[in-house]
Amino acid sequence: MRSKRERGVIIFSILLLVLAACGGGATEETSEPVEEVVVETLDSPAVTTAKAINTGTGVTEEPCPEAVGVVPTGANPSQGCIYLGLLNDYTGPYAAVAPALEVGQRAFWLYVNSTGGIGGYSVAITEGQDTAYNPQKHLEGYNAIRNDVAALAMSIGTPQTVFILDELDADNMVTAPMSWYSGWSYKSVDKGLVVEFGSAYCADGMNAVDWAADNSPVPVKRIGIIAYQGDYGGDWAAGVRAAAKTNGWEVGWEYIPPVTEFDVAQAAGLLVTDPVDAYFPALSPSLMAQVMGGAAQAGVTPLAMLAAPSYNDAFVQEGFALKGLFESGLVYNLAFVDPFEADTPGHAAMRATLASFSDSASTFLVAGWASQYHLKGVLEAAVKGGDLTRAGIRRAAGAVNVSSEGMMPTRELGQDRADADSSIGKPDGSIPSGVQSLASRYVGKTAAAYDWNAGPCS
Repeated sequence: MRSKRERGVIIFSILLLVLAACGGGATEETSEPVEEVVVETLDSPAVTTAKAINTGTGVTEEPCPEAVGVVPTGANPSQGCIYLGLLNDYTGPYAAVAPALEVGQRAFWLYVNSTGGIGGYSVAITEGQDTAYNPQKHLEGYNAIRNDVAALAMSIGTPQTVFILDELDADNMVTAPMSWYSGWSYKSVDKGLVVEFGSAYCADGMNAVDWAADNSPVPVKRIGIIAYQGDYGGDWAAGVRAAAKTNGWEVGWEYIPPVTEFDVAQAAGLLVTDPVDAYFPALSPSLMAQVMGGAAQAGVTPLAMLAAPSYNDAFVQEGFALKGLFESGLVYNLAFVDPFEADTPGHAAMRATLASFSDSASTFLVAGWASQYHLKGVLEAAVKGGDLTRAGIRRAAGAVNVSSEGMMPTRELGQDRADADSSIGKPDGSIPSGVQSLASRYVGKTAAAYDWNAGPCS
């Protein structure tokens, strides 16, 4: 079938033993069988256990392929298949790290399939589409797969996902994002289509300032903000501003241009010509390194508190020119989840699964793996409600408790409230992940006092 298209995006091999599990039940009233009622409104999702499952686009009775391209799925050949699409960046600003996200996501579904799958179905991510982190190409990639899949395992980038929301809405297409815009937690913004996970950029920005106020190795009174214009950088900047006010810090300047107009020389120049005690960047890893390196060449190395997508563990690997700078004790990074080595059942399952085919401990692997837990919970709820159509999956995403084996706080989707727990780390090349964990599920005073029911930060 069309989902067996072959193209090697990420090459690895694995040997996997697949286990299958199933169950069922029956109800009787007088002499007539009772049919379970599946609620048909988006605001009142089905919560009962249905006796039969209605399926639609992207769900087949035929088994998943053994592999997509050269990537095995671990699918049970006696189960049907739920197909998930994937919109990734292979040639744009995140090309160096985005493939690791995909490895983590595919590894997650190998794990799920090996432990029984989803309600008698295995799950397979189809061939990834290259969006180059460009909204128009994002739409083109979506159009290429919209008739093949039941949901999206990933839509990378906030502006890119916003750009296709109308199409997702028309198709009842739920997606896991690969961005942490606070708007994903509010139906008024995401139409109940984005299965959010982790702390919002806005909360991370708040927590970055509050943590630095209590733990910075240098005095801080005046700060700068460097970020992309839009829902990534704008959300982060809003959080930084709010916490700066809380702590009585001055925001000396902001450099927040569109991503296509970002000028490394201008950003680094601000650090040199208009000195600040600390700066708070929300960039891609490649631009982050260029900005920091440019300022360092002029002898300027203020405290840097990095938004999660700004950091790459390659920064502290042997041979990287700026390794010493990143390990200087003046650089910290924020994330929604603790690094690879963390002690949770989810981290343990991830490490055991990845050990078969990967020796990497990249934080991007962790992000990819963790991103799928809540989507798994949505699919399980859809099965429970007896409706694996796209509309049924969308209903299930509207109000369901989801968990992540301890990797993130348990969350009720559809609550219209962003999460505020951040993981704070320090670059450290002696640790496989390249990150020394300093604080887990940290919530500073600004985020603790903020009204997260009020809507997105930006």
